[in-house]
Amino acid sequence: MDALLRELREGPDGIAEYYDTEITSKQLTIGSAADRNIQLLGRGIAPEHAVILLAGSQLVLECRRGEVVRINGKKKATARLNVGDVIELAGHRLRISQPPPGFNAAIELQPNDRIDASAFESAFRTDLSQTWLGKRVMAWTGVMLVVLFGLGLPMFVMKLHHADQATPSWLPGDKFWNSGPLHQVHQQAIGDRCETCHQKLFQRVQDSACTDCHRTTHDHILPARLAMTELGPTPRCATCHREHNEPQTFLVNSGDGMCVDCHGDPATDFGQIKLEPVKGFALQRHPEFKPHLLASSTVPAGAGFSYEWKTLIADLDKATEQSNLKFSHQQHLDPEQVLRRGDSQPMNCADCHRLESDGEHFAPISMEGQCSSCHELTFDPGAPDRQLPHGKPREVVLTLQDYFTRKFSDPNAGKPTRARRRLPGHEDEEETCTGVPFDCAMRSARKEIESQFTRRGCVGCHGVIDTQAANVFDRFQVIPIRFQRDYYPANRFDHRSHQIQNKLTGDAACLSCHAAKKSEDSSDLMVPGMTKCTECHGDKAAAERVTVQCVSCHEYHPRERSLLEALTNGFSSRIDPHFGGSETKTASRGEFSGL
Repeated sequence: MDALLRELREGPDGIAEYYDTEITSKQLTIGSAADRNIQLLGRGIAPEHAVILLAGSQLVLECRRGEVVRINGKKKATARLNVGDVIELAGHRLRISQPPPGFNAAIELQPNDRIDASAFESAFRTDLSQTWLGKRVMAWTGVMLVVLFGLGLPMFVMKLHHADQATPSWLPGDKFWNSGPLHQVHQQAIGDRCETCHQKLFQRVQDSACTDCHRTTHDHILPARLAMTELGPTPRCATCHREHNEPQTFLVNSGDGMCVDCHGDPATDFGQIKLEPVKGFALQRHPEFKPHLLASSTVPAGAGFSYEWKTLIADLDKATEQSNLKFSHQQHLDPEQVLRRGDSQPMNCADCHRLESDGEHFAPISMEGQCSSCHELTFDPGAPDRQLPHGKPREVVLTLQDYFTRKFSDPNAGKPTRARRRLPGHEDEEETCTGVPFDCAMRSARKEIESQFTRRGCVGCHGVIDTQAANVFDRFQVIPIRFQRDYYPANRFDHRSHQIQNKLTGDAACLSCHAAKKSEDSSDLMVPGMTKCTECHGDKAAAERVTVQCVSCHEYHPRERSLLEALTNGFSSRIDPHFGGSETKTASRGEFSGL
């Protein structure tokens, strides 16, 4: 059927306007639904209210069950339509007109301009009452589907899984209800054994399931210290480490917000623990670094002293190194004063400071590892191959006594074994003995012992205490040397990644942060502060800046429990002057721990 629909509307100037629409369809549908041929809105108009059919050459109107219209003022559900008939529906008027050539029907529509806005909403609303489905049937059907697929089926598959039985191919696997894959490390560790972490039904993953595998992972803060705050229990592991729902690269939460939420205003929640606020990594948002330094003090022990070492936390601008070593970086890095023995080239930082495998710390400096390549412990030009033992003053005394005893009792013992240039100002004449050889030997040994501990030798690098004891074994005590391994034990710093800085490499990269060429004394603490770090780093993306986050330098979980206790409670250790151990032992002879 081809029909012409002419819609009459009053224009802005009051003159009637019409809009023609050509419709080709088997029947003309009338209703409020958007897919009706003639869409009419208003109260009482059903989505599919009526249809107009062509029966031969006669138009026939049929209403849907339960619906009626007014035709020429009378309510009817069905009627034959003739030219001039008027159909009224919710204020809308449809008049049957004489169809023009080529059309089977013509209808003039005069819409109701006073339609309420709610009619537009109801026209596009779907209600179960408008369908063949009932609300109760759909509700119970939904409940059963949820129970079946959300509870029954997973429990059945889980039972098969626990019994190590293969899941039938027609049943869905874990991926059907799993929200995402495991992290690669967890996938390798537990495979498809979900019960490793999900140990109880209807219970979220507990921290105990995590610590079963991560036994070496320590809490962020000791329970005793946590009790001093207002923070309450520490967050669950899964609060920060989200499995399944996060991309694999975000299993570890690295956002600053996790840290700043507590440390941004520590006065509110930290109670008795006094910490400075941290709101980011910038000069105004992060406190200045405070290094952990070692300081020694003497404790009387027998005829001498033992040494107690304590860790002190100091302000960076007032901090000084107290290693007890006599050393000048400036002198060793000056090519006019010191050159390497092997190739006569200036010394560089890597000659002594050798990075360990972790890329963070440096191997301890020792006499044998670094110093002995340039500094010999010879004591007699006549015996250039004989050297004194390092780090054991008692052995030094015994070695000198043994050497001179043999020298004066055996005429051949003191002859040089290799040529050596004469030392300036040193007499070549050998000392002669006119008395008892043993007395001469002890006299020469005592003279050389006093020289080593008071004028040259040991005293060149070490502090020496002269106790004035009559026994030569008790008279001289060397002050032990000890370096701090990590000035910031709670922080991480990768020296390896900083060996290249912009266009700087080698010593230039090291000296850009450590003012070694200006250091004339070993007490200088050449550790850079916040100002130096913020030249290259910041917590906001910026040109020529490397963005860092809290976890770039700090670990949420301490690597060692002993370190956590040290950081929260402070610690001290006493050095045995004999062995350099961590327990105090009474010592009357001042052997020392060395570099």
